[in-house]
Amino acid sequence: MKIADSVHAVLDRIEAQQLEEELLELAPGETSLDFLQRVYRSIKQPMSRRMRAAIEALPFETPKLGAVAIASLTANDFAAALDRALERSGKTHEVKQLELKAEPE
Repeated sequence: MKIADSVHAVLDRIEAQQLEEELLELAPGETSLDFLQRVYRSIKQPMSRRMRAAIEALPFETPKLGAVAIASLTANDFAAALDRALERSGKTHEVKQLELKAEPE
């Protein structure tokens, strides 16, 4: 009987803990990001749930770092720069052409 009592005590604690958790609902017009933010900001949610919500929301809250080059080149400047880059790389920019002939049916 003691094992059954301890099992019931554990189940009662789990049930009480679930009742203490804050019920969160998505209001009309709110986005899933709003919901995730509400979950990870709620101190009544378990930490594992809060962490998962924060991890999922992170890419939408903080932009990824990236490099972007902005230059104003004309078509001739770009072609000349491309030619110089090809020369530096040691690759020739010869275009191989294929001649295709239609065979009579």
